[in-house]
Amino acid sequence: MWGVTMWLALLAASVLVVRPLLHQRSKAASIACHVLMALPFFALASRFLVNDTSYAHVVSYGGEGLPLKYRFAATWAAREGPLLLWVMWMTLLAYVWRTRMPGEFDERTHISRLRFVNGFSLLLLLLAWNLDPFKESTGNGIGQGLNELLQTDLMVIHPPLIFLAYSLCLHISAVALSSMFGEARGIRERMLHIVRPALFVSTLGIGLGGLWAYLILDWGGYWAWDPVETGSLLPWLALVLLSHLRTRPGTTSDKTWIGAGLAAGGLALFATLVTRAGGVWASSVHTFVTNSEGTAPTDAFSRMLVLKNDSTAGVEVMTYLVVLLLFIGFWLQLNRQSSSKWNPTPRSQRLFAVPFIGVISALLMRKYLETTCETTVLSACPTYFDPTLFAFIPSFVFASLVFAPLAVESFSAPATSKKPAEGWSFSGLFVGEDNERSYLQFPLLIGISLLMFSLTDNYLYVTFFLLFFTPLFYADDATKEWALGAGGVVLGLAGAWSGMVDVFAAAMMMLFFILPWMVAPESEQSSKFSIFERKSQQKVALWCSVLIVGTYLILTIVLLLSSIDSINFEGHELYGTPFVMALAGALFLYSNRRHDAKRNAVLLIVTLVLSIVFALWQPTAFGMDSSTAMSSLVVRGVLAWMTLPIVLLVIVPMAKEVLVTQGIKRSKEPWWRRIPLGAHAVHLGLLLLLLGHVYTTVLVDRGDASHRVTMIKDETVIHGNYGYEFTGLRMTSEDLEVGDGYVGIQIDVYAMDDGDLGEKIGTVEPGMMRFDTTTDSGFVLQSKSRSEVDTLTRWSGDIVFIFDGSQANGLMQQTAQNGSDSIQLVRVTVYDLPASHLVWLGWTTMLFGMGMVVFGDISKNRRLNDNLSATVEEE
Repeated sequence: MWGVTMWLALLAASVLVVRPLLHQRSKAASIACHVLMALPFFALASRFLVNDTSYAHVVSYGGEGLPLKYRFAATWAAREGPLLLWVMWMTLLAYVWRTRMPGEFDERTHISRLRFVNGFSLLLLLLAWNLDPFKESTGNGIGQGLNELLQTDLMVIHPPLIFLAYSLCLHISAVALSSMFGEARGIRERMLHIVRPALFVSTLGIGLGGLWAYLILDWGGYWAWDPVETGSLLPWLALVLLSHLRTRPGTTSDKTWIGAGLAAGGLALFATLVTRAGGVWASSVHTFVTNSEGTAPTDAFSRMLVLKNDSTAGVEVMTYLVVLLLFIGFWLQLNRQSSSKWNPTPRSQRLFAVPFIGVISALLMRKYLETTCETTVLSACPTYFDPTLFAFIPSFVFASLVFAPLAVESFSAPATSKKPAEGWSFSGLFVGEDNERSYLQFPLLIGISLLMFSLTDNYLYVTFFLLFFTPLFYADDATKEWALGAGGVVLGLAGAWSGMVDVFAAAMMMLFFILPWMVAPESEQSSKFSIFERKSQQKVALWCSVLIVGTYLILTIVLLLSSIDSINFEGHELYGTPFVMALAGALFLYSNRRHDAKRNAVLLIVTLVLSIVFALWQPTAFGMDSSTAMSSLVVRGVLAWMTLPIVLLVIVPMAKEVLVTQGIKRSKEPWWRRIPLGAHAVHLGLLLLLLGHVYTTVLVDRGDASHRVTMIKDETVIHGNYGYEFTGLRMTSEDLEVGDGYVGIQIDVYAMDDGDLGEKIGTVEPGMMRFDTTTDSGFVLQSKSRSEVDTLTRWSGDIVFIFDGSQANGLMQQTAQNGSDSIQLVRVTVYDLPASHLVWLGWTTMLFGMGMVVFGDISKNRRLNDNLSATVEEE
């Protein structure tokens, strides 16, 4: 019965795609359509809340014994629920922004934006339909139950927030696409109107995920650079980049806004791919991600293509991949024409039919098999074939999608260009005396791409090369596109650092990006630059916010692509340190902009020199795990010395900027709606978080066996700066909110006083929770466990205690035979994390500042909406 909601949602989404301005004709019909689109999610959630076991999804992941909040969380436990959750958020936002946005002066642009948003919701509904969320249960199955790690309060909040953030990112991409094919005027206001709340939600969601990892997972930290959390960081970085485009020196072109907007949505899709493309990013690759020889492909793109043969996950993964490649292709299409005048052909929008055709064909083929096969297991049908169109498409077709919009543009509309009066351009090589551009450019671009692929043998890496090289290739004067050149050079360096490509391939890539400056004639006009001058310092400070975030985003993507079989923790921390130093230096210059420029430069140089001296002289001075290696030449203490001094240098002036300069500044707006004050509060929070990150992540080696402590009952063990005494064991299976059994070890913690045991400062009880899967008769089919981390909080930071789960079964058996008093020896992992409070203080400060920016933006946009209404009336 509840499956009807899917049909109603598909019908409603189709209506809104055809009639995006339905709200202007009938408010009731518009509300009804939006409600119907969100209805499947609430219908599925209701089945979990009442534990309706007539549905297979509920049998697999629900449970009558679960509290209501965890039954609700079970809605997004598998593939089907998150898609419907995503549709619900997309629909809600589409309704909120159904009218013209601030700066949206053109009705055609307004219609196009709504069509893109509702079209993506329709695509998600089709994907969910293919997975059949309301499939009926056969009545004889026993589900695996809700994953034990999801049975926490934070997992009730974290996933919905992440999907809300991704929905906001896709709305930003809809603004970018509608501006590309419509009216770009006012794009800055439209973008920032969504970017600011998106950044707040994304920061909140990622932070809650880090808090969940800190409190629940058994590695005692909030961030480990695993692929899922790194993937979620990518759209966050794109949002940070977008929010700073307005502050960079000069005028930000409409093309740049469009490109950054496409990046936000594209990276949200990429992050979803990382999470849902099972086996592509994993330390141990799943068996279905193998090629014909039975071995795993060595790059992420090839592993995704292996998944195209999967009729469930494959359809979803390939759909995201196709949309992502089309986003990149539209960026390439946009840059074919000169920056001064561009009007891309709208015919390329028809390429969005490709993912719809793929999903619909899978649905039709599946329905055909269901009607012709008597068995419910389709793969057992004598006439079975893989019900996905994607499985029959050659791999090179997917690879060529990135060129499809550019090909449509190249063969549909002539490009405009002119020879540069000075500087140098690739396009100038193909422009005749009449300034007509040659059709050889597009084939040459493909040829360069094939050359780079032959050198790197990595499709996604070459695709990112095209992102930066294509605008440079078509630019009227490539020497003015130095930001693109810098991005390309960082891409080459990151590829070599990560080991994704060899040094020769990276050098060839960088050569393409520095070629314009190598062959261009010398310009007589050169701007004077001196780090000791105020004007130069402010220019550096304002540009750094964009360049540092942009180039760091490139580095993070490359490291993620190179770590498909193992987490590259050391690479992220090691290569990220120079970016942290540059960011702190830029914030120092900006927050001290009213002080003497020479003084600022001297302080920065002295701080840098002292950091290098102490890093070489006393690399282990910080203690903790500062002596463990990050690479063959660098230990953790070196990274701490390079980071802490310059971050500490800027903390005080940034706090003064927030509390004094911006805090007491006279303004018509109340303090909680001042955008500059909120922005600087975000900067201060980020600096505090970075300080905490050094002490809780950089200086802690969680693979070091020295953190594992063996304790003998009623004997005090001295470890680090504290004494620990194991006093007893507690086991219970009663009065548990979740789980079927619990075992915990009680430990008294003592401070040390001049090498002697001091006073008792607290008691902790790390343990292990057991989760059983049982039959109706009570027979236990399997048991899973979840670590119950305990934390002793002090003013200086946390001490995290993790029970060694490998001994849990042995302890339970020994207790059952001889009683709990027979347990005399236990193992515990202990992490002493000074300054850990700064991580959460910094995060909450960032959220506080972002909230101020959002409220300030709402107030500002009220005035813009009044102006927009007046403009519309005049038109």
